[in-house]
Amino acid sequence: MKSRRGGRARAAAVLVVATIGLSACTTDPGTPTATDGVVEVISAEDRRQVEPFTGQLLDGGRFDSTALAGKVVVYNVWGSWCAPCRTEAPVLKRVSEETQDLGVRFVGINVRDNDAAARAFEENYGIEYPSITTDTSSDAVLAFGPALPPSAVPSTLVVDTQGRLAARIVGPTDYSTLSTIVTETAAETDPGQ
Repeated sequence: MKSRRGGRARAAAVLVVATIGLSACTTDPGTPTATDGVVEVISAEDRRQVEPFTGQLLDGGRFDSTALAGKVVVYNVWGSWCAPCRTEAPVLKRVSEETQDLGVRFVGINVRDNDAAARAFEENYGIEYPSITTDTSSDAVLAFGPALPPSAVPSTLVVDTQGRLAARIVGPTDYSTLSTIVTETAAETDPGQ
């Protein structure tokens, strides 16, 4: 148990920036370009608070980030027009299902899209976690500040139980990367770790 905690602490304390070849979407819907993806795990002492935000959900409900206080939350910025978003959708679905019992919650942030296309995307991939509509996504995007480049779609941001940004993935994610980051963040018990 002690060695596992030490491993988690070391993993959390190391700032990891891995550059891998990925395709990301540009501001022109449907036009992918090759960019470098970034995976960044932020040590506990360097984490910054994410601003609270609200938004309308694709299912018609309202979202308030403060309702998830005390939980690890994974935010995924996506659009139905984005080819890499389609590639990573099964990964997000799988990790969301596998970590739900750990108290982890997933929330989509739909951008530059229309609600009908976004709902069809979620139905097609069996996505059951909520997504904020394009019309109200700007507050969510702004809450992450410079950690989330405006045209970085897809991007995935992991917020710890203290409401601080613990990790970000700019570009599509894979199962191993996302699962490891989310489970290690959920396993943190000491906010100072």
